[in-house]
Amino acid sequence: MNKYFFTLNLGELDEHFWQIIPEHRDKVNDLLEEEKIETYGVNIDRSKAWIVVNAETEVEAIDIIESLPIHDYFSYEVEQLFIFDNALGLMPKMVLN
Repeated sequence: MNKYFFTLNLGELDEHFWQIIPEHRDKVNDLLEEEKIETYGVNIDRSKAWIVVNAETEVEAIDIIESLPIHDYFSYEVEQLFIFDNALGLMPKMVLN
């Protein structure tokens, strides 16, 4: 599985944008649970967001990003990562029997 780093540049945020935020958050949460999205962050002035996506190909990663309900409100840049370490990756996954 490859990791892709997306920088989203958010545009003008109109009333419709705020109406679809709950749907967007549900989608992001689902993708986080499915481990298709590994990290998701937005800066304080809501002009940029950063997302790390797990996918086999860049096309698959782009499909994930373009499936977000707010996709009409951002442009993006994507880079495939060579190394991506985070503290959560050091913790073993809990398996409930």
